[in-house]
Amino acid sequence: MEKHFVYPPILEPNDVDATTDIASLRGKLYRTLWNSARRRTLLVLFAPTVVALGFINSYAVPYLTVNRERFGIYWVRYDWLYVHIIAGMVALLLGPLQLWLGLNRKAMLLHRILGVGYTLGVAVGSTAAFYLARHTDFGWVFRIGMTAMALAWVVSTGMALTAIGYHMVEQHREWMVRSYVLAFGFVTFRVFLQIVQVAGVGTTLEQMTAASWFSWAIPLLVTEWIIQARKIVAFRRQVLLPTPPAGTGNPRT
Repeated sequence: MEKHFVYPPILEPNDVDATTDIASLRGKLYRTLWNSARRRTLLVLFAPTVVALGFINSYAVPYLTVNRERFGIYWVRYDWLYVHIIAGMVALLLGPLQLWLGLNRKAMLLHRILGVGYTLGVAVGSTAAFYLARHTDFGWVFRIGMTAMALAWVVSTGMALTAIGYHMVEQHREWMVRSYVLAFGFVTFRVFLQIVQVAGVGTTLEQMTAASWFSWAIPLLVTEWIIQARKIVAFRRQVLLPTPPAGTGNPRT
């Protein structure tokens, strides 16, 4: 039996039902893209949270017991290191929750309250980091690397606060992402150091010096690449897919 191909009907400008169907489909597409982005965001935030918890349990918690053998060469400055670890733990744990609440516009009062806690963690942690870097035993290159990391942490957090003060929400989000990447430097420093130690590359001094720069500069570079790439993709998508009519394509509905 011969089959005939049926061409789809041509939509006329005055065809209200067809226009409504197109708007509805476009709205569904926007909601699908939005939900997909939310799932990816949740996954991206869940992964560093798990890693941060493992890091805190393995490397940070043991320092909470004032044991001279545990602190080693840091014993003469154990009080500053103790404060640095506590403040860093606060920032590491609050960061993912803050990003999730902010990106999804949920519990904004809680978001603001926890934001104060995160900012205090950054302020205290960076202050202790400046002191520890100034009095390090690993040379001036290590000192500059850790100082630069602490400075970048303060600047990125300060820029995030300035942006939200002027109601620049998107810029606030971007600077908070950069701030948390620098807070995560607590973890990446240890990971990088473990890698070069297992690989047997360089002396202890060379390993520490390299970690003081690679632990935050490379992650920050990758983060900036992702932020800018997302903007390019979003702009391209906006050009190819015009904004749907009001009330038909709101991804938050």
